Amino acid sequence: MARGNRYSTTVAWAKVALPLIALALLSTLFLFSRTPDPEDALPFAQVDVDQLVREQRLSRPRFAGTLDDGREVTLVAETAAAAVQDPNTILMTAVESRLSLSDGAALLLSADRGDLELARQVVVLDGSVTVVVTTGYQMSTDRLTVGLDSMDLAAPEAIVLTGPGLTLEAGAMTLTGLDGESFLSFTGGVRLLYQPQD
Repeated sequence: MARGNRYSTTVAWAKVALPLIALALLSTLFLFSRTPDPEDALPFAQVDVDQLVREQRLSRPRFAGTLDDGREVTLVAETAAAAVQDPNTILMTAVESRLSLSDGAALLLSADRGDLELARQVVVLDGSVTVVVTTGYQMSTDRLTVGLDSMDLAAPEAIVLTGPGLTLEAGAMTLTGLDGESFLSFTGGVRLLYQPQD
């Protein structure tokens, strides 16, 4: 019987003591809490809301397709948006493209900006344009036009081409028939420095 009384007494004390202990702990949390520091707040992305409303943009869009001969073409950009004055033109930033060549090599293009003109089926790249062929050649220019149907390349401004043992500078360049029977033309003060490889 005494054991039953002891249990009842313990339960009665616990009903009073436990809520008081919880209240004391909560009071301690509030008394010793620090004032929030705005510098410790989670960072938010700096977004121009008005610009987002005005422009309908895609982030990291990826275009992919195949040419008539089965070669794969991919194009990736940081952002893409339709031009306000011409909805058939897509304005892109940080453009990267890859074209598979028939011999197993690949052509890699990158540029700061690019305009995809749907009506003309061309991409106009500008701003630090780089063309790399995985066989070891690299070309840099400020502007490059790429025909989507034929993959012809045209650089109307100065180019610098480097490769195994050679450096070539020219005022302009065109490349037709990118795979198979290709025709490469340099114009506008062509300078070639060739160093035979050992």
